[in-house]
Amino acid sequence: MGHRLLNVASTDLLITGKVDARGGKYAYGFEDMRDANGNGYVGHGGGAPGMNGDLKIYPKSGYVIVVLANLDPPAAQQISDFLDNRLPR
Repeated sequence: MGHRLLNVASTDLLITGKVDARGGKYAYGFEDMRDANGNGYVGHGGGAPGMNGDLKIYPKSGYVIVVLANLDPPAAQQISDFLDNRLPR
């Protein structure tokens, strides 16, 4: 998000939702769960038996949640959702 890897335009292209999906939008590999004011997160999660991960980046506030688990899904998502509900709005 500090634009050391990608410039502002490329970062926005990568994380800005393009297709409606699961209550938000889907970008190039990222869920865009931000509202019209930019509040919310972009991220990606997934897993398979025995492994699970979730990433939530909050561009407006600067918070980042990363959860990795050696457990079946949805272990990581449950923890990241728990933390998401406790962040300042």
